[in-house]
Amino acid sequence: MIKNLGEKFSKSIGVDLGTSRTLIYIKGKGIVTNEPTVVALNNKTNQILAIGNEAEEMVGKTPSHINAIKPLTNGVISDFEVVEKMLRYFLDQAKGKNFFSRILDWPRLVIGIPTGGTEVEKRAVEDVARSAGAKEVYLVEEPVAAALGDRLSIKESKGILVVDVGGGTTEVAVISLGGIVVAKSLRVAGDKLNEDIIYYFKERFKLAIGEKTAEEIKIFIGSAIDLGSNQETKVRGRDLTRGLPKEIKVKEEEIREAITPSLMKIVDAIKGTIEITPPELLGDIMASGVILSGGTSLLRGFDKLVGDAVDLPVKIIEDPITAVIRGMGVILEDLDSWRDFLITLSREKPPF
Repeated sequence: MIKNLGEKFSKSIGVDLGTSRTLIYIKGKGIVTNEPTVVALNNKTNQILAIGNEAEEMVGKTPSHINAIKPLTNGVISDFEVVEKMLRYFLDQAKGKNFFSRILDWPRLVIGIPTGGTEVEKRAVEDVARSAGAKEVYLVEEPVAAALGDRLSIKESKGILVVDVGGGTTEVAVISLGGIVVAKSLRVAGDKLNEDIIYYFKERFKLAIGEKTAEEIKIFIGSAIDLGSNQETKVRGRDLTRGLPKEIKVKEEEIREAITPSLMKIVDAIKGTIEITPPELLGDIMASGVILSGGTSLLRGFDKLVGDAVDLPVKIIEDPITAVIRGMGVILEDLDSWRDFLITLSREKPPF
């Protein structure tokens, strides 16, 4: 009876644990969480004060004893304890208030990982998931999940080129027969573009701005190529020469100048992946083109920049921010048929 109750109330959950955002999918319910991967800590007591949206509102505004941090850096866990508490919080939110669900809940977790992650980094993701309450943990590489999020037939023997540009990493992968044939993982993505903008303002305008302001500038007037729109916006920050508040006007072309070097690194990674792709798969890729996912793929003109550089058609997945978690949803809805395509880390027994 207990076993039957456990089966009834147990949950299969997908987690896209991103550098910028964490998304959670529950089988039968869909996406239930989409919040920033930000945690606010009290430095004196080491207590967590806020998580997600509430914590993001504190970024750059906290007193000295409070620190609003991103506990993942470039797609890798940088603070295990904080990530564990954050994930447990999100999972508790997702479980709901059903009494039996809370008592008998043995969640089965599918969680995304970058393609370039080391075994140590993969094991850290599995360990944090188990510490947060998961009894079964399966890992899926993010480009595979993104392709599934676009309902692509990845089990077939044809090549699919997926470029997932998130907050911390860019994943470029050629997928065939349900697995990754060749791939490159680059720790240059949306967060790096924000850093480029901050540095540009410091060097060019002697103006200090925060990460949140840089993100807003990137979204509002950022572009990968000259679109002829010539937009401009007002930016407020601290004058580094006088230490006083200052407002300046910046143009679209100036922001493009700031982020172009990082964008070209992403383009070079795509070219490099194509160059090492088996010739048998290149014909498929020429027909299907480049599939873009991840929030940074929404940067204006980015698809055109990639298309011109590699001379291939480019398609941005519908709602690219949620592509990876939607792909995990596809897996969860029929886990048995996808189990062989997932990664489970072997646990070696210690020698006697």
